[in-house]
Amino acid sequence: MNAEARTADLLRRMPNIRQEILEKIDRGELGPVERLGVDASDLRTFVEGKPLRGGLESTGQETPRQRALEAIVRRFGRPVLLIQNDTYVAPELPAVIKELEPHRQRIEKAIRSVGRIEFINHAMPWGGTGWLLDQNIVITNRHVAELIAEASGTGKFRFRVSLAGVPFGGRIDFKEEFGGRAAAGDEVILKFVKFIARSDQPDIALFQIEADGALPPPLELLDAAGTEGQTVGIIGYPAYDSRNDPQDVARYFGEIFDVKRFAPGVVSQSAGSQHFFMHDATTLGGNSGSVVLDLASGRALGLHFAGTYLEGNFAVTAAEIKKALTGLSAMVAVPPELVSLAERPDGVHQASFFDGREGYDPEFLGSDDLAVPLLGLGKHEHHSAEPIEPVATDGKFLHYTHFSVVFSSTRRIPIFTAVNIDGENAKKIKRKDDKWFADLRLPRDIQLNQKHYAHPDIDRGHMVRREDPNWGTLNLAQVANDDTFHYTNAAPQHSKLNQGKTQWLGLEEYVLTNAKTHGLLISVFTGPVLRDNDPSLENGIQVPEEFWKVVVTIDEETRKLRSTGYVLSQGSLIGDITEAFVFGQYRTYQVPVATIATSTGLDFKGLVAADALRRRPLPEAVPGKPPVIPLDRLENMVL
Repeated sequence: MNAEARTADLLRRMPNIRQEILEKIDRGELGPVERLGVDASDLRTFVEGKPLRGGLESTGQETPRQRALEAIVRRFGRPVLLIQNDTYVAPELPAVIKELEPHRQRIEKAIRSVGRIEFINHAMPWGGTGWLLDQNIVITNRHVAELIAEASGTGKFRFRVSLAGVPFGGRIDFKEEFGGRAAAGDEVILKFVKFIARSDQPDIALFQIEADGALPPPLELLDAAGTEGQTVGIIGYPAYDSRNDPQDVARYFGEIFDVKRFAPGVVSQSAGSQHFFMHDATTLGGNSGSVVLDLASGRALGLHFAGTYLEGNFAVTAAEIKKALTGLSAMVAVPPELVSLAERPDGVHQASFFDGREGYDPEFLGSDDLAVPLLGLGKHEHHSAEPIEPVATDGKFLHYTHFSVVFSSTRRIPIFTAVNIDGENAKKIKRKDDKWFADLRLPRDIQLNQKHYAHPDIDRGHMVRREDPNWGTLNLAQVANDDTFHYTNAAPQHSKLNQGKTQWLGLEEYVLTNAKTHGLLISVFTGPVLRDNDPSLENGIQVPEEFWKVVVTIDEETRKLRSTGYVLSQGSLIGDITEAFVFGQYRTYQVPVATIATSTGLDFKGLVAADALRRRPLPEAVPGKPPVIPLDRLENMVL
């Protein structure tokens, strides 16, 4: 057997691996495959087990039936019955009626325990099917759960948070019948994520629910393994799926989708030593997570997870489900709000602690025409916090070592920060275990704390970057480093933004590296774009969707101030000035300082006139509107 044949045989015997590869091809996550001498269509055809001309050579355009992951297996004789009032609507086929009627009572009992997995704060309203497995435990597929949940490490799991800081959630709706309406108690929140299998494990995920009223009875698992010809039924929520032949879809479903249905069938291939078996009941996308019910006993034989058009559907065995359920006894359910609390506790610093802090120096780059004063508060004057003790402060400015902060008493995060960077005298300070502090020059109750940042996907994002003020003597640089760990210098940011490889972090590193390399003096202003409609976490804290930065240096040729402005944006801040770009999630753009001033309501004083974009005019993205430069590469910057 050659390598190609061995690989094909492996994929045939391990449909979960095959499904994982197909999903990654769909999502474009395999990267370029041209180096293998094939394109994505060729690879898909091979993974699906179709014959190729000359091995991995192109077979032309793929068809919908080649791409199915939930499948019609038999084109005739496998109806998908509507469910109304917790029972199935009798089919027109006499043979099917005769086969099902002896099992109606057991089927009806199971119907009540199956629900639709719906999403909260997600672009998709729902994603699959789930069913009560044990008391308050709901089972579905991993590939359904991963749309809203993920592993958090150390054997724990959590709900995901969008890049905008909005937490995803879910519920199971035990009704959603054709022509029926959900009643009180039919929709139950998915409270905790209990388990999500790895991609190399059976396609299983478990959620815990908590209901105010009585829940349907959980479905018992069948002790015996399925055998070929065993009569089964699928209860789930098939959705319209173009990956199956449209004539077959129309024959079985008409134009009714997204509601609870029952589909009879038989076991077409037993599990043997594998973790899955095959069945021929009719399914479509949305059936992921459906129960495969043994009609003779009314118990669950397996968990449906995938299929191939006209070939077969796959289901995880009851034995594998029992392993996952048994494993829960070794797990500890940790609510999302408690996951991050195993870190160093917060501290506090009294006002006297900051004696001698001079803060941001407006004449750091030079005096007179080279002075860069702190920004004017403009529309933010009314909510800028007043120090309760005027120690080491200047009006509403909180001074730290080499930087200063203006703080919002209503949003409880900085309005803006200002820092001086001395590249020639920079010191490298090793980051230790973070400990954050409240600054008691301001009332403690207007400052956030560790609990507000407890969700594992939300970080305390430094506004003044930790490394930026670390210059001067080694002792002074250490004090500056430690000063950045005050809640007055933090704003909630998604962890993928704060820790990931974003262009924003690249920009910050670029600024600091150039300062060190060339011995530059630089002043930097940073802040969030504060909007009334910023999304809120469950604890009520609003998460800014955009951040801005203005960098000020001395132009080497003119010896005058030169400013450049940047926005970390999803597009809404600059969507009104250009239509030439498609804005993605959290990209970094160079924009006119005047645009930042208008959008933030802050007074940037002479920095608008010093903007490098004004001195080096670029082609306008839209006639009459200022330029916007996506910084996919930092070489695109205009300095």
